[in-house]
Amino acid sequence: MLYVSSTLMWAYPVEDALPIARQYGFGGMEVWAEHVWFHQSDAGNIRAAAKQSGLKLTLHAASWDLNLCSLNRGIRQQSIQEVIRSLELAGEIGAGSVTIHPGRVTLSQRHRGWHEPILIESLNILAKEAVDRGLALSIEHIEPLPKEMVVTPVELNRLRAALDYPTTATFDIAHVPLTTSLAEFYKQLDGIDKIHVSDATSSKLHLPLGTGNIDLERIWPLLWQAEKPIVVEGLDESRDLGLLKANVSYLQQCNHCVSF
Repeated sequence: MLYVSSTLMWAYPVEDALPIARQYGFGGMEVWAEHVWFHQSDAGNIRAAAKQSGLKLTLHAASWDLNLCSLNRGIRQQSIQEVIRSLELAGEIGAGSVTIHPGRVTLSQRHRGWHEPILIESLNILAKEAVDRGLALSIEHIEPLPKEMVVTPVELNRLRAALDYPTTATFDIAHVPLTTSLAEFYKQLDGIDKIHVSDATSSKLHLPLGTGNIDLERIWPLLWQAEKPIVVEGLDESRDLGLLKANVSYLQQCNHCVSF
């Protein structure tokens, strides 16, 4: 089923974005926690709007300005608390799966040996919290930037295996380098429970579908076979929803997008 990220309707509160998403043909929405808090939306109103619109929900936890394994203890502890706050929000709006971003090194990869056990410690706190709340904690791999620690299937699989509590994985096609086979990356990643889709170039991520260099035609059939939520991502701060409409236009013409 195709979901849409609430951030493609950033100018609208989530409770108002939900009927817009239904109007454009989506069956679900991934609500970003920061979107809810920015507009000071009421979780009950979001839950009611989702029910009225007939949309299923997932949640993307707070991630902006956070680092779960920061060298700075205060930042690290606040990051954990913001994700716990996100888990609370997921329960309130009826979202069963919560995507989180893993931490990154503070200085350079030379200090990775210090950060890895701290990241595992933080994630164990969050994974237990998710289990206690009946939620799936879904860890997302990140684009290969110099300070990112979890950018390959091997790294994410190894991280999840090191945890004391069950988690799942979020596969993001825009975070896979253009020189890497999307299909092979996808097949190597264990425990996927949702898929993020957008386009990308070598210099910019999360573009509208069909406007970048990702080989979408080749990967779509494999993604549909997974029968997992496929979330169309991006950030659109305009009220005219130009980026959302560009994605919808692509999906309407896509030969492989059978459920749209």
